[in-house]
Amino acid sequence: MVSMKVKFRQSTVKGKEGVLLIQVIGNRKMKLITTRLRIFPEEWDEENKTIKPHVADKEREIYLCEIRFALEGELKKLAGVIGFLDKKGDYTVNELAACYADRSMHGNLFPYMDRWIQKLRNERRVATATIYLVVKKSFHNFRMGSDVMITAMDTGLIRQYETYLKNGGVSMNSISCYMRTLRSVYNKAVDDGLTPQRQPFKNVYTGICKTEKRAVDEMLIIRLKRLNFDEMKELSFARDLFLFSFYTRGMSFVDMVNLTYNHIQAGYLFYTRSKTGQHLSIKMEPCMEEIIARYRHETRGNLLLPILRHSGTNIPSNALRTYNKRLERISAIMNLEKPLTSYVSRHTWATIALRKGIPLQVISEGMGHENENTTRIYLASLEQSILDQANAQIISL
Repeated sequence: MVSMKVKFRQSTVKGKEGVLLIQVIGNRKMKLITTRLRIFPEEWDEENKTIKPHVADKEREIYLCEIRFALEGELKKLAGVIGFLDKKGDYTVNELAACYADRSMHGNLFPYMDRWIQKLRNERRVATATIYLVVKKSFHNFRMGSDVMITAMDTGLIRQYETYLKNGGVSMNSISCYMRTLRSVYNKAVDDGLTPQRQPFKNVYTGICKTEKRAVDEMLIIRLKRLNFDEMKELSFARDLFLFSFYTRGMSFVDMVNLTYNHIQAGYLFYTRSKTGQHLSIKMEPCMEEIIARYRHETRGNLLLPILRHSGTNIPSNALRTYNKRLERISAIMNLEKPLTSYVSRHTWATIALRKGIPLQVISEGMGHENENTTRIYLASLEQSILDQANAQIISL
């Protein structure tokens, strides 16, 4: 059981405001928590532990009213932190003070999202952290910079945000991604005891629309491999990265950036997906070794591929934009109706695997998906002709 009491500490400088403190006592240990609220000694009622009214100065009385309101808010925040820690188990007053000082535990959305963004980065889940950051910026713009208490997130507010995204021309799949990310943050806050579960996302779109086909066929992969880019080294490297991604079951760009020779052990390439934190292993094949060997003398340090060097930047996000622009140029050279992108290699591997009769579970595990539903999204846009052929084979029985 933790008790709270407001204290006042005078300034050592005569005529200067003192500071209000909150004394917490638990397990016979005491801790003083300093607030940013300041008043003069004559404005403090020591006997009743409260702020005196200032009837002689109306302007000062308004200030003191604001201080009273702010102090009440600080006490409520501290009570909320105590409630959160009570659910977790035993804790010390020092841990209580540290938790109170953590702005993310005060129930405001943006500091709480910052806390999770940093946690994801620490876990090297860079892609997921980036999605959280994008959603935070979007919701920040929707709120015109004004933060919101997580407890105030209701169905009305979330539907307003959905309308805001639609009016901004955001696609339905992107809206779904934003909503699912925000819902994930909200559910984490529920688990942390910062808000009761009110299901604010039940009336907004969180599904997946059928997307435009991104995969290409096997013949295009063969054509791409045979293209001669001897006079255009940048395009040659972009082509090799695309093929390397395809050979490694659709490895993402950010994961290729971080590969080192240490990831290759006993004839296998071991790496952790930055998006999900899953550990994957891929048997080294001659086509993969050939690409690695081609750039062995161009890499920095122990890196497997010289991606940042070839992009002319040290920022992976800028390098990805450069990579996609070069794939677009390759697409133009090949007279493709729709340009290649960094995602196409991943979709292509999954689609070709399905055409070859590889079970969905195997494809899902090969791509490092957390469940088969994600894999189904990749394969949802399989062209109609494949479905027609399958149906013809079935009904012919």
